Amino acid sequence: MKIALVAYTWSETLGGVERYVFDLARGLLARGHEVHAWCRRRDGDTPGIAFHEVPGLASGHTKYVTFARETERLVKLDDYDAVHGFGRAFAQDLLRIGGGCHEEYLRQAKGRTPGPLWFLFHPKDRALIRLEHEVFRRRCWKRLVCISRRVAEEVHRIHGVPLAEALVIHNGTDLEKFHPRRRAAASGPARILFVGSGFERKGLAQAVEALGRVKGDWRLRVVGKGSAARYASQAARLGIGARVEFAGTQPDMPAEYGRADVLLFPTLYDAFGTVTLEAMATGIPVVVSRQAGSSEVVDDGADGRIVEDPRDPGQLASALEPLVNDAALRAKMGLAARAKAEKNGIDANIEKVVALYREIARGKGRG
Repeated sequence: MKIALVAYTWSETLGGVERYVFDLARGLLARGHEVHAWCRRRDGDTPGIAFHEVPGLASGHTKYVTFARETERLVKLDDYDAVHGFGRAFAQDLLRIGGGCHEEYLRQAKGRTPGPLWFLFHPKDRALIRLEHEVFRRRCWKRLVCISRRVAEEVHRIHGVPLAEALVIHNGTDLEKFHPRRRAAASGPARILFVGSGFERKGLAQAVEALGRVKGDWRLRVVGKGSAARYASQAARLGIGARVEFAGTQPDMPAEYGRADVLLFPTLYDAFGTVTLEAMATGIPVVVSRQAGSSEVVDDGADGRIVEDPRDPGQLASALEPLVNDAALRAKMGLAARAKAEKNGIDANIEKVVALYREIARGKGRG
């Protein structure tokens, strides 16, 4: 089939949406499909993909609006068996909601209900919400995919889309790239890994506060982009500064998971959070917030722990402390985590998406 992927940024490493698009494209190529990518920004080339640059603004609060208008003008749906859109855009047959609804993000991560005063001082939020509402008002899709049940419920509650029309397909992960063979044997302190850029939304302050209450021998390694000063000061005030390391962004994430014993992911809001599956595929248990869509693939107490309220450091500490102090428990849950990840591999995800492409192509008379 001839497939078009429409995404603002093309990157193998930048973020969860971008990594998914990259993995999907690679999987489509491996299956013999012709892949075209329409994007505004591109971080590197990928052999075998036909890239199409979308003109427009590279910065400013209207850049995504411009991208949506330009792709609507440039991308001809009938030129492809299926056009797959990622984000807030108008030109697609299949729309994947991978970042959730922006209003819900503001409520959960920022503690704000958006209104006129907020929009006055935050024009980017206003532009994104207006664009999102236009996409849903115009119903710019033939099939709608949400990456978690929580996202499907958001689009139902905020935009009135019937739940029966929002197909849930969880993210998948690369089961070879993230594998227990990457685990590095170690004794000594329990190695806790925190992964995420945008430390405030990812719940780093709550993680540090919780670790100040955890009894036992542990070390925390923070991987991701962001200013560490506030959190380093917080750790120092709690008397745990020497046990917290800020590593910045790292190029070899499989190795990062391999050196860890537990993933701590207390996000305040994530439509999914693929780091959960990456850690599980590596064979380490996870402590994840209910506010992450990826908590839907975790069996609490078997392959990880789910914390209902990530803003409550007591809940986080209670979930984490047994894992810190019991290596046998970590090993048992790690085995279960790998088994669960094997049911959520990227190949299974791609096969579900390809089936939708074929359905769309048949509807166009191209199948």
